[in-house]
Amino acid sequence: MHPDIYGDEVVFVTEDDLWKYSGGRARRLTSDFGVVLRPKFSPDGRYIAFTRLQQTDQGTLAEAYVIPSDGGEPKRLTYFGSPFTRVVGWTPDGRVLVYSDFKMPFTRWRELYAVSLDGKYERLGLGPATALLYGDGFIVLGRNNYDLPYWKRYKGGMRGVLWISRDGGRTFEKLVDLPGNVTSPMIVGGRIFFVSDHEGVGNIYSVDPSGRDLRRHTSFKDFFVRNASSDGRRIVFQAGGDIYLLDPSAGRLELLEIDAPLSRKQRMAKFADPFKYLEAFVLPSGEDVALISRGQAFYMPAWEGAVVQLGPRGGSTRYKHISADGDKIAVSTYDGIVELYSREGVLLKRVEPGVGLIEALALKYPRLALSNHKGELWILDLETGAKALADKSEYGLIVELAWHPSGRWLAYSRPSGVYTQNIRLYDAESGRAYDATPPTNFDYSPAFDPSGRYLYFLSRRAFNPAMDPVQFCYVFAKHSKPYLIPLKRDDLSPFVEYRKRDEISDIDVEGLPARAEPFPVEEGVYATVVGLKGGKVAWLKYEVEGALRYYLWSAQERRGSVEIYDLESKTKEQLASGVSAIRASPDGKYLLLKEEGRLRLVDVEKKPDMQSREPGRKSGVLDMGRVKVYVEPAKEWRQMFREAWLLMRENFWRADMNGLDWDQVYKKYEPLLDRISTRYELSDLINEMQGELGNSHAYEIVPDFEVDKPYPVGGLGAEFRWDGGCWRVAKIFSGDPANEGERSPLAAPGLDVEEGDCLLSIGGVELGPDVPPEAALLNRAGDVVWIEVEGRRGKRRFPVRVLRDERHLVYRSWVERNRRYVHEKTGGRVGYIHIPDMGPYGYAEFFKQLVAEGYKEAFIIDVRFNGGGHTSGMLIQRLAARVFGAFLTRYFKPSPYPELVAPRALVLVTNEYAGSDGDIFTYDFKALGLGPVIGVRTWGGTVGIDTRYKLVDGTIITQPKYAFWAEGVGTAIEGYGVEPDILVEIAPHHYRDGVDPQLDAAIEEALRRTGSSLKLDSIRAKF
Repeated sequence: MHPDIYGDEVVFVTEDDLWKYSGGRARRLTSDFGVVLRPKFSPDGRYIAFTRLQQTDQGTLAEAYVIPSDGGEPKRLTYFGSPFTRVVGWTPDGRVLVYSDFKMPFTRWRELYAVSLDGKYERLGLGPATALLYGDGFIVLGRNNYDLPYWKRYKGGMRGVLWISRDGGRTFEKLVDLPGNVTSPMIVGGRIFFVSDHEGVGNIYSVDPSGRDLRRHTSFKDFFVRNASSDGRRIVFQAGGDIYLLDPSAGRLELLEIDAPLSRKQRMAKFADPFKYLEAFVLPSGEDVALISRGQAFYMPAWEGAVVQLGPRGGSTRYKHISADGDKIAVSTYDGIVELYSREGVLLKRVEPGVGLIEALALKYPRLALSNHKGELWILDLETGAKALADKSEYGLIVELAWHPSGRWLAYSRPSGVYTQNIRLYDAESGRAYDATPPTNFDYSPAFDPSGRYLYFLSRRAFNPAMDPVQFCYVFAKHSKPYLIPLKRDDLSPFVEYRKRDEISDIDVEGLPARAEPFPVEEGVYATVVGLKGGKVAWLKYEVEGALRYYLWSAQERRGSVEIYDLESKTKEQLASGVSAIRASPDGKYLLLKEEGRLRLVDVEKKPDMQSREPGRKSGVLDMGRVKVYVEPAKEWRQMFREAWLLMRENFWRADMNGLDWDQVYKKYEPLLDRISTRYELSDLINEMQGELGNSHAYEIVPDFEVDKPYPVGGLGAEFRWDGGCWRVAKIFSGDPANEGERSPLAAPGLDVEEGDCLLSIGGVELGPDVPPEAALLNRAGDVVWIEVEGRRGKRRFPVRVLRDERHLVYRSWVERNRRYVHEKTGGRVGYIHIPDMGPYGYAEFFKQLVAEGYKEAFIIDVRFNGGGHTSGMLIQRLAARVFGAFLTRYFKPSPYPELVAPRALVLVTNEYAGSDGDIFTYDFKALGLGPVIGVRTWGGTVGIDTRYKLVDGTIITQPKYAFWAEGVGTAIEGYGVEPDILVEIAPHHYRDGVDPQLDAAIEEALRRTGSSLKLDSIRAKF
């Protein structure tokens, strides 16, 4: 991977290490250094610059390093503290070129930096860019030149393009803009070479410096050309796991036969943490647990005795769901096979029901209920092998299953409409299904009383709205309650009088929905309910929280409190807090709690010491160290690859897989598994395979490449510049000091640091040409440190608290600069709102900025760099509802009606980095005729995803499932984007000159439209 060439030497990456090939031999230059990427020879061949990626569940960093080309100790060059820093080449004067989002307001805004070998860095100020080449009389700049195979045949607004300057970088113009992606720009023999897939497959092309005379130099039809690089004479690149050498002048292509002495260290067997990779667990009784960890199934006596592994160990088979009944345990594999085991680990039965991907299991031997990815519910007889389709939903998955103690009735939650879900009962004897609740609410978490007397469930029926004074609307923050249904029609309401009763085996289905009653408890956010012995009920309840910490790729588990309600005494008590999941034993005597870092088994009548964390009966904490999860990576990687392929086959939004023979795709990539040596290489292979679909949102988000822990780099909320004598404070970012993380430590009370001051030391570390400020801030995030500055007031020392993350401050500074500019240019008549994404953060920003702006005659809505999400429909309603009235009072200024909506004059600014739900928002604005759209074509990725599926090591694997269709365009935004009404590019020299032609055009259009809006002050003057 990532080859580069200098003369007769080729440097490349395999086993996540740097290797050099010369004289027919390959030798390793780095060892166990994390994941190494993008090596580049220096112009004189003496050094190799490269990127080191450290991705773990404790954070991700990528930094630039350099090493002598003959080997030696790597030297760190950057301390940018970002996951998105990458080496791209060298400058003619021997500095390393990198791109990074360092000090940028958005992760997609990645600028070029020139870094000297002693660590001094300079931002080149050319705006978003990923490549820079110096030719004879011209400079070529690349934007969005990312690896092609992860989204093949992409033609959207963020496709790779090349710009050229013929006046030494003063001005730039477009050079190459093809209907496909462009990457790996190179200069060879005076021509500009690059890789493009505009003809369907990634191959090498070239143009002359005028951008004409397009030629193709390779003719690959199967694997894409990737990561091409050149020394100005010859080109090396990778394709299908091999490295090729191309001599354009001779028209000769050669496959390099490289025999690298690999250690294959990462393929060695290991043991995994059983709790960290815990996926599923059930209580067969109060004395044992059945669980799945890292795809392997186990039966575990709670306190003593041997732990039994169910099925093969190592990782060749992945189990995803588990259920138990008495001494039998059922497990299902990722590919839809069911196995039945005894507690001793004896395989009793193996069944292939042929229903597809299994999403949930519930065993009541001999009956096994299982649901699949198609919204179907099946009942399987494990003795006879017979199966019956019990129910089907056309609106979503059926995933919550619970057997009645009699084994005759199955309760389940079934999506019944676009917004509704109800509880149903299936009679396994008659084969009929009945509504236990009407299909008019959202009901979930069905569970039976252990005696079979009641059906418990949760429901979002608590429509008790709370006023949100920010949005000026009502919200249902506490939306749910627990409910019960007496299963016999002659049973009194337990909330009127609870009478003990013998176990029941039959259910009176007539009138079931009418017998539902809420528990007399406050509404809240309820997650799970289970039945306990003696008329007791337990549920897991969450507090109302903000959504940011749990959004999208977050690994945070939501935690809440476990409460127990006693029907006999009509009392409620809290059992535990900090719990993320609960399970009850079949007899209802025990609860299994998943807490942070442990499982705790609780006898509900003899509560353990809940404060203790030591394993044992006294605390109820299970000793998970008894479970030995043995992993053979080569077997596991093969299973993970197959599962990623299978999940895509079964869940991709189009049944025809975009016209691909998906079986042939598997056959094409599967042989490359034998060449995989690291988890990163597996990731690359999965991504390239998924990229065959040519679709957005086909992600593989790996939590941990099992490398050294990265140390975060703290921030001082400022930009620094080496002026030859000191690191000068070039800019202090200005945010909102009332918001956490939005004030520069250099602007804290009691400090008088000014722009232009020299920063001399941080935490006792003297700064210099080889020690930039960020180097002294390594592993100091959140710390209080002393800084020393010198300026017109002389030398001063101050204590400051280092920021953990500068991103919010840098973003706020950018937004407020734009707002001030709009206000100044329009005399305050036009407001400005930026929406950074369509998730909870962007939603909050929209209202924060709308409130701050108040009523204006016009608004500029800026969605440039919008990261997508799911709130476009919520926000567009605010903009579509225009102000058409006002409230008048005697003493005060008029206020607009409706409240917190936009005036009639609106303008939208968008760019190629606005994507996903940002694409949809741009389309909505344009389709509804809310105003002109200014900028360039958007990203073009509108087939949405969920994060339901994970691979065995916790990797989030997504399949494009939810295609956006709209009148007039159908699904055509995907892969293309939304065109603006007024095309305005921002060229590289605009960024250098500090101008924003898109915002200027928006201001002009907004002023032109102000006459269409109500002028509130003039209304008041009439009365």
